[in-house]
Amino acid sequence: MKKSTLSFLLALLFFAASGQDRYTDAIRKGITMMDSAHTAASNLENANYFERIANAEPNQWLAQYYTALTLIYVAYDESKDAETRDVTYDKAMEFANKADKLKPSNSDVYALKGYITFMKMAVAPQARAMSMIPASNALIEQAIVLDPENPRALLMKGQNLFYTPEAFGGGKTKAAELLKLASAKFDAEKISGIEPSWGRRRCISLLEQSK
Repeated sequence: MKKSTLSFLLALLFFAASGQDRYTDAIRKGITMMDSAHTAASNLENANYFERIANAEPNQWLAQYYTALTLIYVAYDESKDAETRDVTYDKAMEFANKADKLKPSNSDVYALKGYITFMKMAVAPQARAMSMIPASNALIEQAIVLDPENPRALLMKGQNLFYTPEAFGGGKTKAAELLKLASAKFDAEKISGIEPSWGRRRCISLLEQSK
C-alpha cells in the first residue's frame, strides 16, 4: 500500500474517531443533565438538548432514545393541558420508533415504548385504558423476553401494575413483587458507557409507596 494511501486512511479513521468521541461526550453530558433535572424547565431544556443531537445524528439510536425519554418527563407536567401532553407523548413515540428502526429488538427501546404508551393512556384513562394498557403491557413483556435481566423492563411492568387498579389485575402488592426484582437487577447491572442506566431512583420511590 502506498504511503499516501495509508496516510489518507489513517486520517479518515482519526476524524471518524474524533466525531464519535464528540457524540459520546455530548450524550454523556445530556445524561448528567437529565440526572440532575428537578423542574419542568430543566426537563424541557434536556429534551431540547437531546433533540438537537438526534437531529444532528439521525443514525445514532441512543440520541433518538434519550430524546424520547426526556420528552416523557416534559409531558409529566400536569399543569399543561391534555392536548399539549398528548402531542408531547406522540412526539416521544416518534423518536422511540426511530430508535427501534436503528436498533431493532432492543429491550430498552421496547420498555420505553411501553412507558410512553402507558403515560399517553393516563392522559385520558376512561377512554383509553381498555386498549392502551394491554398495548403497553405487550411492549413491556416483549422487552422482558428480549432481556430478562433488564431492570428498566421490570420497572415498567411494576409501574404499570402500581397504577392499575386491583379490580383490573393491578395494585401495589403485585407491583411490589416486580419492583423488588427490578431493584435487585439494578444492583446487579453493570453500567456500560452511555447505554441506558436510568430508573433506579424511580424504582426505589415506587417501592417506598408500595409499603
